[in-house]
Amino acid sequence: ARWLASGHPGAGEDLPGDLGLRASDDGTTWTTLSLLGEVDFHRLTAVGSTIVGVSAHDGALLRSTDSGSTFTRLDNPGVFDVALDPGDPTRALATTQTGPVSSTDAGSSWAPVAGAPLLAFLAWTSAGVYGVAPDGTVHRSTDGGATWAQRGSTGGQPAAAAADGDRIAVLVGGTVVESTDGGSTFGP
Repeated sequence: ARWLASGHPGAGEDLPGDLGLRASDDGTTWTTLSLLGEVDFHRLTAVGSTIVGVSAHDGALLRSTDSGSTFTRLDNPGVFDVALDPGDPTRALATTQTGPVSSTDAGSSWAPVAGAPLLAFLAWTSAGVYGVAPDGTVHRSTDGGATWAQRGSTGGQPAAAAADGDRIAVLVGGTVVESTDGGSTFGP
């Protein structure tokens, strides 16, 4: 597995305040790929060699198609969180204050998703796209975000979300809640 990360250096690390994009194969040893001292990604998603991220400082939407070596700045329609189709990285969904938007060109252009619920966080897996609303309500789409079905609730306002298949983890306050049934029920 390859892990991608961004953020700020830990205690005792002699690195700039913005770590850019870093990668690890073991979760312990990290290598800087690009943008050191330039970007702190608060949102990152990757499929194959395509990476899309949102910069914390200026809200810039950035995309790499060479595994993070170089990035292109994209027009940003107010993206908060973004997810790529695991089977086709040219397809993307993103959350905005006015509702989800979709892209068929890896984020170069975006269109509103008609009829979609207001969502804060997204996770796209082989089982579908999971969206978590600002109040913690979980929705799932099995058609790439065109239609959504309400599932369950995380029990509170989400701060982050991740999924693998039908397994979903959401940070609510200081607790990670998990669902193993596609978002129908959650427990600590």
